[in-house]
Amino acid sequence: MNVKLLTPSEEFILVSDLPALAVQDYTLHPFDEQVMAFLDTFSRAVLSDASINRYPEIAALGFWLRRGNLNKIKSENSNLFDNQFFISAPIGKVLHICPANVDTMFFYSFAVSVLMGNRNILRVSARMEMPQIMKLFAILNQLIAEERFSIFKNYINIISYGHDDHISEYLSLNTNARMIWGGDGTIGIFKKFKTAPRTKDIVFADRISLLCISCAPYLELNEKGLENFAALFLNDAYTFDQMGCSSPQTIYFLGSSEEYNNCINAMQDQLRNYIGRKYETEVESLASLKINQAVDDVIRHRIDKKYGDNFCTFAQLKEDENEELLHSCGGGYFYVKHIHKLAQLSNIVNAKLQTISHFGLTDNELHELRLLANNEGIDRIVPIGMALNFNYIWDGYNLLDELSRKVFIK
Repeated sequence: MNVKLLTPSEEFILVSDLPALAVQDYTLHPFDEQVMAFLDTFSRAVLSDASINRYPEIAALGFWLRRGNLNKIKSENSNLFDNQFFISAPIGKVLHICPANVDTMFFYSFAVSVLMGNRNILRVSARMEMPQIMKLFAILNQLIAEERFSIFKNYINIISYGHDDHISEYLSLNTNARMIWGGDGTIGIFKKFKTAPRTKDIVFADRISLLCISCAPYLELNEKGLENFAALFLNDAYTFDQMGCSSPQTIYFLGSSEEYNNCINAMQDQLRNYIGRKYETEVESLASLKINQAVDDVIRHRIDKKYGDNFCTFAQLKEDENEELLHSCGGGYFYVKHIHKLAQLSNIVNAKLQTISHFGLTDNELHELRLLANNEGIDRIVPIGMALNFNYIWDGYNLLDELSRKVFIK
């Protein structure tokens, strides 16, 4: 059973010969200095490379991997390292099933795992052929080829293979944990494979996110504020063409009916202009998707009005429509709805709701959102512009905690 090895070098290899599986000793410890140096060196290489640092998602990755941020993360998790009752140890060999729709997620996935001293096998999509992602692989392999970082040949194996159940089951049987990012369908497939008795699954199901905007603060923005808002909105919604699970699908406008009408029209004017200048995707190729989505929404009696153009489409949900979490076709197609109070969001808080990003909310209103998160649903509450920012706390998991064993000490 051959797989295509992308890291530490590009070659075809028997799955049983993967270095991360073949070597049994664990030299690295949680937040080992060698790991910190490796990730920080990678960060500096990425941030200094003008051919890729212009991509927001790659710049964000580079900043996240800086030593200063890694030290901050360790400090925030001091309970894992400064405890008189246990020590934290690697969970072992970790299989990562990485998503195709968010092309940098594979790096965050193995970064949090190798920070805890684990060996990692990452299955990435064969479709990940964008030049900027290929550049990340090249930088990674150049570093691992250096003598000082050669240990990572045994800790980071990135592979690609087709839909081969035998390979997937072999890897599932020979790893201690599985990080399954591919959504409900992928989770269902991998749940069918045999695993070792103690294999731990950390799964990331299909999720939907939304944006909540307070109308009055938006309407008070000056020209600079409007430009900044548009940039933050673009970052959250248009990176990965709105396909990231944290990108907003529905926008809720909080305020009076007059404020709602003024806000939605003003925002359309601003976003249409800004996104037309900044959105690099070929929007014409998305036009048919949006038309089909709008027709389907009308047939299903979901919407009663549509604003905008091909750059930014607002589909207004009917007032009497039963609340549900909707996923659009992406590429700038947003459902919108007017609400008078945040309590109205309680109708849609369920296990599918991942992120609520927000703009203009008061401290009291943010407290209301936190109270809503006490139900089943809402794993992230973040300001606009941070919807896609990765954190080691994701989908309700503290990944550092999940990817370690606790050795009881008496």
